[in-house]
Amino acid sequence: MNILIDTNILIPLEDTGRTLDPSLAEMRRLSEQNGHVLFVHPAQEEDIRRDQNEARRNIVLSRLSQYQAIPSPPSLSDSSLQEYGWRQTGDNDRIDNLLLHALCRGAVHFLITDDNDIHRKARTAQVQEQVHHLDQFLAFLRSQLSTVQPPPFGIEERNLHEFDVRQPFFDSLREGYPGFNDWYLRSAKEHRKAWCISDGETLQAICIYKEEERQVIVDGGAPLDGIALKLCTFKVGESVRGRKLGERLLFSAFKYAVGHHIPYVYLHTFGSEQELLVSLCQDYGFELAGKNRNSEDVYVKQMSAPYSLPSNITPLTYAVTYYPHYLDTDAVCKFIIPIQPQYHNDLFADTSDIAHGLFAQDSSQYNPQSNTIKKAYICHANTTKIKMGDLLFFYRTHDRKSVECMGVVEQTYRGQDIEKVLPLVSKRTVYSSVEIGEWLQKETLVILFRFIRDFSPVGQAALINAGIRGAIQSIRKISHEQYLHCFVRNHN
Repeated sequence: MNILIDTNILIPLEDTGRTLDPSLAEMRRLSEQNGHVLFVHPAQEEDIRRDQNEARRNIVLSRLSQYQAIPSPPSLSDSSLQEYGWRQTGDNDRIDNLLLHALCRGAVHFLITDDNDIHRKARTAQVQEQVHHLDQFLAFLRSQLSTVQPPPFGIEERNLHEFDVRQPFFDSLREGYPGFNDWYLRSAKEHRKAWCISDGETLQAICIYKEEERQVIVDGGAPLDGIALKLCTFKVGESVRGRKLGERLLFSAFKYAVGHHIPYVYLHTFGSEQELLVSLCQDYGFELAGKNRNSEDVYVKQMSAPYSLPSNITPLTYAVTYYPHYLDTDAVCKFIIPIQPQYHNDLFADTSDIAHGLFAQDSSQYNPQSNTIKKAYICHANTTKIKMGDLLFFYRTHDRKSVECMGVVEQTYRGQDIEKVLPLVSKRTVYSSVEIGEWLQKETLVILFRFIRDFSPVGQAALINAGIRGAIQSIRKISHEQYLHCFVRNHN
């Protein structure tokens, strides 16, 4: 694979004047080990020449030649900018756009950047699956090796007083918020709780939450018109990054908000460490509301759709903005997807054979893809009817013979080109390139989807009563009336 690295990765990677970040060293080593080639864009030389640190600028410029440059990079016209929906107000924007344009044109397979503006533009151009933060790309590279990492511990709901605030896990939070220890201890005395992953008393990931009513969340703003779930502290430890625990924690928050009829979820961010959190939240409908009185960015997500919606809103846009809610009108197609038990276990943690509920599960056997909201399903079905925004209902074959999970389609691909498939599924699956290559020996259908929810099993009797008869051995489209009979009337 050809990997384009942004300037914010390139400069610290080549700055010999400081200790090399272990993550950057690992990226270079694993890229070589996996046979990937690191590329730069010729326009990045302009970026580097604007570096005010003369010594660092000269060092990085002198080392550029060790990278392959994209040959004859595509130019970017005003019409293409308009089509992508990208702004271009200065040189920084122009170079960011050129890098993304090269990716869109197929000059490279991945773009690695920690620039949130580039990630936002990638979502606009619908190439976000191929644009990785450094941590995400490292997780992908590790998944391509034969060595299997031990999976994370399960999410639990714990009292704050069960953990020692002095442990190193909280060091970065103390650096960004000098009063963190005092705040934590005050919160512990209030018997506040958190969703967390821990090894006994040692934390690996945590989300401290709090319910608030008619809260003013931005400086000078009006109070929210209802209850809000505040995610006060949201952190995934460096040792477990790449295992999709951030998505798992967010899923826990969304499930709690829906279950308690809470109309808003919000958080505030500070410091560079939380840039990945911002990008993750924006993928699930959080929007920048403004700044609070401490000048921290506040992101809020509305958990239910307003009464008045744009007439042209698409099912996928609706599902992203108001996740985990979705459109299910008769204009939205519905499909039943057969899936074997072992793959069902891998994809759907809470309904797997080893699950015992969201907060009391033995996750020692889970793959990282069990934690994701954004998942990939790979099969050899010959259907070409599935499109963005369609609803999927996964039928577990062989043992349970029931439907328990649903999702909404984000993107599909049909073919056998591993150079297209691997970038698409890189954030969503632990399958190696060898395993994916085995799938691609035949014409393959890849469905990227967002997991919506699980529900009590809909068995064969209910399916038959709705007119869905016969063995479900391939993807099957169902009518809107059959959908209402099986998955709405029986679950209200």
